[in-house]
Amino acid sequence: MLALALLLAAPTGAIGQKKGGVLRGAFNSDPPTLDPAQATDTTSSAVIRQIFDTLVELDETLKPAPALAERWTVSKDQKVYTFVLRGGVRFQHGRELRAADVKFSFERAARGKRPWVFEKIAGAREFLRGQAGEIRGVRVPEDLIVEITLDRPFAPFLFLMAYDAAAIVPREEATRRGAEFASHPVGTGAFRFGSWRRDDQVVLEAFRGHFRGAPYLDRIVFRIIPAEITRFNEYKTGNLDYTDIPTGHCRAVQRDATLKQEVAIWPILGTHAVRFNVERPPFTDRRLRQAVGHAIDPQAIVAGLLEGCVVAGKGILPPAMPGFNPGVVGLPFDRDAARRLLAEAGFPVGKGLGPISFHYNTGDLNQRIAELLQAQLKAIGITLELRRLDWAAHIKLVDGGGAGFFRQGWIADYPDPENFLTVLFHSRNIGAAGNTSRYRNPALDRLLDEADLMATGPDRFRRYAEAEQMILNDAVWVSLYHYTSRALIKPYVRGLERSPLSSAPEFLAPLRKVWLER
Repeated sequence: MLALALLLAAPTGAIGQKKGGVLRGAFNSDPPTLDPAQATDTTSSAVIRQIFDTLVELDETLKPAPALAERWTVSKDQKVYTFVLRGGVRFQHGRELRAADVKFSFERAARGKRPWVFEKIAGAREFLRGQAGEIRGVRVPEDLIVEITLDRPFAPFLFLMAYDAAAIVPREEATRRGAEFASHPVGTGAFRFGSWRRDDQVVLEAFRGHFRGAPYLDRIVFRIIPAEITRFNEYKTGNLDYTDIPTGHCRAVQRDATLKQEVAIWPILGTHAVRFNVERPPFTDRRLRQAVGHAIDPQAIVAGLLEGCVVAGKGILPPAMPGFNPGVVGLPFDRDAARRLLAEAGFPVGKGLGPISFHYNTGDLNQRIAELLQAQLKAIGITLELRRLDWAAHIKLVDGGGAGFFRQGWIADYPDPENFLTVLFHSRNIGAAGNTSRYRNPALDRLLDEADLMATGPDRFRRYAEAEQMILNDAVWVSLYHYTSRALIKPYVRGLERSPLSSAPEFLAPLRKVWLER
């Protein structure tokens, strides 16, 4: 198996950077929107993060670093954050940034697609319910100072301030354009919106007035190429500067005399899993869930379908996540244990159980994984009927509680265990909010609530580790593998960060740092 460190060291570009040139990438579909208040997908985010800035950004080690805010302080009770903005920052249409833009942007985005980014702020819930005309916890005492007060301490709050939903927009442009702002965005970022031909390409131009100085690149072109093999061929012929590695080609590119020098594989903050709806029989019985878990061999998926380019899942948190616990104990592949538990649940060798539906969303890899799971469960006497739906129909069924056994992956929005464990398993998040297993465990809720309020550090991580083990013991979730980014990058592309937040081909990296050595 491949070591999941970088196969190519991320070039720092510390010396010899060159100005000019066009970086050429590709998406598998159009970004649905370029409005940070409305985006919920990584394709949109990949573009948005170049056009807009946030108060804080995460560096390549996932540590909060200054962006629009040059510095900040946190009160002793960990509830009040005071941000001092940089002076002289300009939006791409010319006006200087003011603290009032931050308040406007947050209140606008709180009414958008990701209100949870702002729900920790005092008064946000009343604002979202229409009971207040503003978020009282966002104050502007001076032109370049923003004070944000939380309802209660929340250790990952600075991560939320680096999230693209918290990007700062100019009031007059967002108001004037209304819904059209999604296709004519204006921010303070290192690249400004150039053009967008639907289902063809999005073009960004260098913003020479960026507060950090002009980026090295003149332009970025994101082409829309749905088929992964077409993207691969375009890369090989020199028409793309980076691309994803197509499914089933991971070993081949590592053996290729030329391409093996251009392979980069790195871990990201995501896990591919199967889940049970514990409110739907027969999965109300933990023994049956455990039997299914013991019958699944993640290594067969990793070695066979994914060619060793990912890590088999054991726990819930991915290895790249701060607080990852290598000592967590999952359900090992053990058919004898699976058969014993199946019998204890009242279904010896599957008798009396009947066929079980397994729901998954479309995609060649998902189809092949479903077929492998079907074969593995058949070996202990469980008949699996495969139910394939497009993504919109799948997630609607899962969120509504209509699926009993189903595929669900998760990629963290920010690098903190809360964004995995609390979001996915706390009883207050049952349904579309994340807990699609509909799992209720008061002891787990108390543990997660306690950890969520603690300052980051070993004690907090120990509580999350205890919570993770509790979930695994109850067999609510069975990890198959942890995601990696698998990319081909031309050797002349320098300064492209490979952080755990980046996923190929939609790099969520600051492309202002990229330069072309040619």
